[in-house]
Parts: sequence; C-alpha cells; structure tokens
Amino acid sequence: MKHLLLLTTLFLTLTSFTQLHPEKRKSKEIIIEVTTFKIKSDIDIAAFEKRDQSTKREYTAKQPGFMKRMSGVSENGEYVVVVYWKTMANAEASMSKFMSDSSVADYMAMIDNSTMKMSRYKMLKRSR
Repeated sequence: MKHLLLLTTLFLTLTSFTQLHPEKRKSKEIIIEVTTFKIKSDIDIAAFEKRDQSTKREYTAKQPGFMKRMSGVSENGEYVVVVYWKTMANAEASMSKFMSDSSVADYMAMIDNSTMKMSRYKMLKRSR
C-alpha cells in the first residue's frame, strides 16, 4: 500500500510539473545546415582551409544557437560545411548576417559562388 501511495504521489507530481512547465515536454528542434561549394581556382588550398577554421572560431561559434560546425572536402575539391543549430531562426539569422558581415568577406571571396548550395534539415528525434 505504501508503494502504491508513493507511486501515485510521484505520478501526480510529475504530471503537475509538465502541466506547469510545458516547455519541458517539448523536444528541442535541432537544425542541420549543409553547405557545399568549390573554392575559386586561384585560391591556395592551405590558405582556404586555415581561413575556414578561423571562420568557425571567430564567427560561426559566436552566433546565437550555434552547436557544432564541421568541414570536409571530396576528392574532386568540393567542400562541405555542416553546422548544427538549436533552432531554424538561429540558422537563418546567422546566414543572413554572414552574407553581409565584413569580418568574413575574405572567406566568402575565396568561394566560387556559382557552385554554392545550402540546405537545412530538422534532425529526426530518433537520431539524437
């Protein structure tokens, strides 16, 4: 009987907590932003890759909602940058600011804009 009373009390406490704090029940939205591009043919690869890492540290990592950023390159020279954001609004705000921010203008100037593609995805709950 004591166990039943204890379980009932625990259940009622948890139920009232989630009703008072509905934000605790909602799963967090995580956005995966995938950008692919090639760099301009006259750009030094080592210089670009060094600048890519400094862009991560000095710009992207300081944006609201930033979680993680990874870069890679394929055998044919196509680069990929994958960024995880807490919300879609964070991702959109960062990219909007990025495109006009003078602190990353030299990085953007290294990229062949005609090859740039960007997509965003909501992370599936089961893959977290």
